[in-house]
Amino acid sequence: MRYSPTFRLFFMIFTLVLLQSCNRPSYSLYDLEGVWKTEEGPLFYEQWQLLSDSSLAGKGFTLKGNDSLILETMRLSIKEGNWVYEAKASGQNDGQSIAFRLQDQSGDSWIFENLAHDYPNRIIYSFENDSTLKARTENTAGNKVQDFHFKRLKP
Repeated sequence: MRYSPTFRLFFMIFTLVLLQSCNRPSYSLYDLEGVWKTEEGPLFYEQWQLLSDSSLAGKGFTLKGNDSLILETMRLSIKEGNWVYEAKASGQNDGQSIAFRLQDQSGDSWIFENLAHDYPNRIIYSFENDSTLKARTENTAGNKVQDFHFKRLKP
Protein backbone atom coordinates (compact mmCIF):
# COMPACT_ATOMS: atom_id res chain seq x y z
CA MET A 1 0.00 0.00 0.00
CA ARG A 2 1.37 3.41 -0.94
CA TYR A 3 0.65 6.54 1.05
CA SER A 4 0.25 9.97 -0.48
CA PRO A 5 2.98 12.60 0.06
CA THR A 6 0.50 14.67 2.11
CA PHE A 7 -0.19 11.76 4.44
CA ARG A 8 3.54 11.04 4.84
CA LEU A 9 4.23 14.71 5.67
CA PHE A 10 1.40 14.78 8.20
CA PHE A 11 2.66 11.54 9.79
CA MET A 12 6.24 12.90 10.07
CA ILE A 13 5.06 16.14 11.71
CA PHE A 14 2.81 14.22 14.09
CA THR A 15 5.69 11.91 15.05
CA LEU A 16 8.05 14.85 15.67
CA VAL A 17 5.50 16.61 17.87
CA LEU A 18 4.90 13.41 19.81
CA LEU A 19 8.62 12.81 20.32
CA GLN A 20 9.14 16.43 21.43
CA SER A 21 6.37 16.17 24.01
CA CYS A 22 7.97 12.99 25.39
CA ASN A 23 11.24 14.84 26.01
CA ARG A 24 9.60 17.46 28.24
CA PRO A 25 9.99 16.55 31.91
CA SER A 26 6.91 16.45 34.09
CA TYR A 27 7.03 18.06 37.51
CA SER A 28 5.32 17.34 40.80
CA LEU A 29 4.87 19.46 43.90
CA TYR A 30 7.77 17.54 45.43
CA ASP A 31 10.03 19.33 42.95
CA LEU A 32 9.53 22.48 45.05
CA GLU A 33 12.06 21.05 47.50
CA GLY A 34 15.05 23.39 47.78
CA VAL A 35 15.68 27.13 48.01
CA TRP A 36 14.20 29.57 45.51
CA LYS A 37 15.11 33.25 45.06
CA THR A 38 13.17 35.93 43.19
CA GLU A 39 14.78 37.16 39.99
CA GLU A 40 13.17 40.59 39.93
CA GLY A 41 11.29 42.94 42.22
CA PRO A 42 11.70 42.76 45.99
CA LEU A 43 14.20 40.15 47.19
CA PHE A 44 12.23 37.17 48.46
CA TYR A 45 13.08 33.54 49.08
CA GLU A 46 11.05 30.37 49.46
CA GLN A 47 12.57 27.28 51.00
CA TRP A 48 10.79 23.94 50.83
CA GLN A 49 11.72 20.73 52.65
CA LEU A 50 10.27 17.25 52.19
CA LEU A 51 9.11 15.82 55.52
CA SER A 52 8.93 12.17 56.55
CA ASP A 53 5.12 12.08 56.19
CA SER A 54 5.46 13.03 52.47
CA SER A 55 4.31 16.59 53.07
CA LEU A 56 6.37 19.70 52.34
CA ALA A 57 7.20 22.41 54.84
CA GLY A 58 8.13 25.82 53.54
CA LYS A 59 9.05 29.28 54.63
CA GLY A 60 9.02 32.56 52.81
CA PHE A 61 11.69 35.00 53.94
CA THR A 62 13.84 37.95 53.04
CA LEU A 63 17.28 38.96 54.26
CA LYS A 64 18.01 41.86 56.56
CA GLY A 65 21.78 42.13 56.80
CA ASN A 66 22.96 38.64 57.71
CA ASP A 67 19.64 37.67 59.30
CA SER A 68 16.66 35.91 57.76
CA LEU A 69 13.35 37.67 58.33
CA ILE A 70 10.62 35.02 58.05
CA LEU A 71 7.49 36.47 56.48
CA GLU A 72 5.39 33.31 56.31
CA THR A 73 5.47 29.59 56.90
CA MET A 74 3.79 27.18 54.51
CA ARG A 75 2.85 23.54 54.34
CA LEU A 76 1.75 21.35 51.47
CA SER A 77 0.07 18.11 52.47
CA ILE A 78 -2.54 15.67 51.29
CA LYS A 79 -5.78 15.79 53.27
CA GLU A 80 -8.81 13.71 52.36
CA GLY A 81 -7.10 12.71 49.10
CA ASN A 82 -6.40 16.25 47.91
CA TRP A 83 -3.42 18.61 48.18
CA VAL A 84 -3.84 21.49 50.63
CA TYR A 85 -1.59 24.56 50.79
CA GLU A 86 -1.53 26.15 54.26
CA ALA A 87 0.07 29.52 54.88
CA LYS A 88 0.67 31.35 58.13
CA ALA A 89 1.70 34.96 57.51
CA SER A 90 3.65 36.79 60.19
CA GLY A 91 1.40 39.16 62.17
CA GLN A 92 -1.81 38.20 60.32
CA ASN A 93 -4.94 36.14 61.02
CA ASP A 94 -4.20 35.92 64.75
CA GLY A 95 -1.34 33.52 64.01
CA GLN A 96 -3.67 31.00 62.35
CA SER A 97 -2.91 29.15 59.12
CA ILE A 98 -5.12 29.75 56.11
CA ALA A 99 -5.85 26.66 54.01
CA PHE A 100 -6.14 26.67 50.21
CA ARG A 101 -7.37 23.46 48.55
CA LEU A 102 -6.05 22.30 45.20
CA GLN A 103 -8.69 23.21 42.62
CA ASP A 104 -6.87 22.43 39.40
CA GLN A 105 -3.68 20.77 38.27
CA SER A 106 -2.75 20.82 34.62
CA GLY A 107 0.66 20.08 33.23
CA ASP A 108 3.19 21.70 35.52
CA SER A 109 0.78 24.14 37.19
CA TRP A 110 -1.18 23.88 40.46
CA ILE A 111 -4.02 26.22 41.48
CA PHE A 112 -5.00 26.41 45.15
CA GLU A 113 -8.13 28.32 46.21
CA ASN A 114 -9.88 29.60 49.29
CA LEU A 115 -12.79 31.75 48.18
CA ALA A 116 -13.66 32.67 51.78
CA HIS A 117 -10.29 34.35 52.38
CA ASP A 118 -10.04 38.10 51.69
CA TYR A 119 -6.72 38.06 49.83
CA PRO A 120 -5.39 36.10 48.19
CA ASN A 121 -8.18 33.78 47.08
CA ARG A 122 -5.90 31.89 44.73
CA ILE A 123 -2.26 30.76 44.85
CA ILE A 124 -0.70 29.33 41.70
CA TYR A 125 2.64 27.54 41.25
CA SER A 126 4.00 26.75 37.78
CA PHE A 127 7.30 25.18 36.78
CA GLU A 128 8.88 26.58 33.63
CA ASN A 129 11.80 24.15 33.94
CA ASP A 130 13.76 22.48 36.76
CA SER A 131 15.35 25.76 37.86
CA THR A 132 12.59 28.31 37.14
CA LEU A 133 9.36 28.62 39.10
CA LYS A 134 6.52 31.10 38.82
CA ALA A 135 4.23 31.79 41.75
CA ARG A 136 1.19 34.02 41.65
CA THR A 137 -1.25 35.28 44.23
CA GLU A 138 -4.54 36.77 43.07
CA ASN A 139 -8.13 37.42 43.92
CA THR A 140 -11.03 35.92 42.01
CA ALA A 141 -11.90 39.29 40.42
CA GLY A 142 -8.45 39.27 38.80
CA ASN A 143 -7.69 42.89 39.72
CA LYS A 144 -5.18 42.17 42.49
CA VAL A 145 -2.34 40.06 41.07
CA GLN A 146 1.19 39.58 42.35
CA ASP A 147 3.70 37.52 40.35
CA PHE A 148 6.93 36.05 41.66
CA HIS A 149 9.61 34.68 39.33
CA PHE A 150 11.98 32.36 41.19
CA LYS A 151 15.26 30.70 40.30
CA ARG A 152 16.40 27.60 42.17
CA LEU A 153 19.59 28.17 44.15
CA LYS A 154 22.25 25.52 43.90
CA PRO A 155 22.59 23.41 47.08
